Amino acid sequence: MRPDAAHDDAHLARVARWTIRCAPDQAPALAVAAALTHDVVNLPKNHPDRAHASDLSAQAVLSQLPRLGFTPDDARCIADAVRDHSYSRGATPTTPLGRALQDADRLDALGALGVLRVAGVGGQLGRALLHPDDPWAETRAPDDLAYTIDHFFTKLLRLDGTFLTPAGQAEARRRTLTMRAFLAELASELEIAPPQQG
Repeated sequence: MRPDAAHDDAHLARVARWTIRCAPDQAPALAVAAALTHDVVNLPKNHPDRAHASDLSAQAVLSQLPRLGFTPDDARCIADAVRDHSYSRGATPTTPLGRALQDADRLDALGALGVLRVAGVGGQLGRALLHPDDPWAETRAPDDLAYTIDHFFTKLLRLDGTFLTPAGQAEARRRTLTMRAFLAELASELEIAPPQQG
């Protein structure tokens, strides 16, 4: 994996902890393996093949995990979860492990960690923090390739309703409130009304 500001070893460890919490009936070894390999092919957010990164990661899992002592069935289960976890791919996982991995990865995009991660990626890609005249994208289409804060409106504030496990749903609600509080504080500092959308 090529780490970046939002996809490093600490991200993998956090996703592993939450995958276990979101799938308490699954074997912890499978949950940890899925979390540690879910971003093994990590393409930059602005890469043209970004939507295929999880497919490429799943292929790597299938070829490598049996060499590390996983059974073919376990490798397939982990690969399926890795393939379907990605927001960019738009899939809804059909297995408990897949649902848990997707929820765990999405949780790491929310809350205080989510604010740090989106800022890190925005800086890495050279995006402006916000549009100078319309920071909440109220009179323009949100453009998170140009403005970091727009990612709240194109993705982050839309995640809350997509969680599939009880643990993920509860934590997502809490973390989304944290992000809304951040935006309210930002609005106060900008001396404008807080965003109405999202």
